[in-house]
Parts: sequence; C-alpha cells; structure tokens
Amino acid sequence: EALIRWNSPELGMVFPDQFISIAEENGMILQLGEWILNEACRQNKVWQKKGLPSITIAVNVSSVQFSGYDLANIIESALKQHQLDPKLIEIELTESIFLDNLQRTGEILKSIRNLGVEIALDDFGTGYSSLAYLRKLLIDNLKIDRSFINEISNNEDGEAVITAIISMAHAMRLKVTAEGVENIDQLTFLQELQCDYVQGYYFYKPLAAEDMTELLKQKNIKN
Repeated sequence: EALIRWNSPELGMVFPDQFISIAEENGMILQLGEWILNEACRQNKVWQKKGLPSITIAVNVSSVQFSGYDLANIIESALKQHQLDPKLIEIELTESIFLDNLQRTGEILKSIRNLGVEIALDDFGTGYSSLAYLRKLLIDNLKIDRSFINEISNNEDGEAVITAIISMAHAMRLKVTAEGVENIDQLTFLQELQCDYVQGYYFYKPLAAEDMTELLKQKNIKN
C-alpha cells in the first residue's frame, strides 16, 4: 500500500492524518492524489525493470478525488505513461463514496474496472456499507478495519464480526484483506478463516522505496 508522508524541513515527518483533510478542504488533494498515483506506477515499473518480484500497489483515493475529476482517465494516463500492467495497481476507496449518487458511483467504478484495475473497499465495517451496496457495486477486495483486528483474542464479539465479514465476502466472491495485524495470534486466527491477505506491523513497518527495493531483492534471491 502506498503511504504518503510529508518530510517538512520545519516540522519533521508529518503523517497524513495531519494534512490530508486540509488538502481535501482546499482542493490540493486532486493534484496530490494524481502525484501519488503516478509515483506508485513509476516506482512499480522501476521494480519490474530490475527483475524484482511483481507486486500490486494499493493507492488510496479520497471521496473528493473520486467525485472531483475523471478518475478513470487519470488512472489510464498514469498506466500508459509508465507502461505498467493494470493488475499491478489497486485503487482503495472509503465507504464515504456511497453517500453520493449510487448510480454515478457505479459508473465510475465500472470505468475503472474496465481498465483492468481492481478496487478495494477500505476500512470496511466502520462506515455506511451495506449488503445492497456490495451487491450492486464492482468491488474486488474488502479491507477489514484494524479496529476489528485489535479485538482478536480480546473480544468474542469482535472475532464473530470478523468471521462473518470473511464468510460473507467469500460467498460474494470477494477477496478479504485484514489491516493492522500485529501479532501471531491475530495472524493464526485469520489464517484459520482463510483470509486472503493480511498487512500490518507483524511483518514490516512502513518502508521507504529504497528499503522496499532491498526487501524485494532479498525475496528474489530466496525464490
């Protein structure tokens, strides 16, 4: 997953929760989001040229970006510019997109899917999603919010919710990613439920592109 940080000379490392909302309010999120998408495509292509293992990079898109411009054309342009296989980019959306026109939302999602790019619904379970939305919209991957993952081994109700989400998603032929996995107990529980993907500090903390390059080189040697 592509994670943005602002390395400010005055403030030091600034995390997205401190500036993304401001960028959305003043409109800068459109330019910023386009840059992030292009950088993700560019970096992924660099890794491909180096002969490193193919990986899919997930790129977050805010509701402002989703409704603010022709997102499909922006994605298509970035893929063409960097000559990247569409399967190596995934677009992550939050549940807030469903608050707008459902028909228009479906049209945008269809245009993105037609490019060969998969779509993930981020932070599932914390917002407004319903079975009706999931049935109608073209979603490939549900990402279970970390707040539920934190309940594993601590709360039976939380574990029941995770079990239900994974079972429901698989019945609808959707993949599932668990966010915020931090220990072996969480990982084992998710493996037993056949969760498709997991991410979190149990494996790695966020890495700069240079460090990720070295990690992929190590994986390549092992393979």
